[in-house]
Amino acid sequence: MTTTRRFIEDSFPVKEVSIESAREKNIRHGHISTLHIWWARRPLASSRATNYAALIPAPDNVDEWNKTRQFIIDFSKWENSLNPTLIEKAREDILKANNGVPPKVLDPFGGGGTIPLEALRLGCETYSNDLNPVGRFLSRNARLNIRRGMGKITKKRD
Repeated sequence: MTTTRRFIEDSFPVKEVSIESAREKNIRHGHISTLHIWWARRPLASSRATNYAALIPAPDNVDEWNKTRQFIIDFSKWENSLNPTLIEKAREDILKANNGVPPKVLDPFGGGGTIPLEALRLGCETYSNDLNPVGRFLSRNARLNIRRGMGKITKKRD
């Protein structure tokens, strides 16, 4: 079995994504994450960027590396979080990297559900759980709302 190194293993624009994550934490209106302020909520920007970087292979050349790095920086920005062009490109890249099969993402300590939420938006099959019933409720409902919005309501055991 051959494995390819993922982008996140070789490089990740930590500084730039951190700036966007800090900026996002200060946005407190008009978003599902403000329904209940979860004590350890992960910023959507960092979850979106790390999910993507973990699911695509590391580029072979410097030019491709620079393009991918810039895409991750742009993709992590709050104003681009609903950009259909960027989301579709990310989904296509992930499917291409996984031979056309949506990867499975498991977050066994899902809390408020940020990681599975962003993975679902990227077209992944997601599984999440948490011991805390509030976190489980938030995560489950956020994922159900995303599935509805994507037109992919399925009867899955959550």
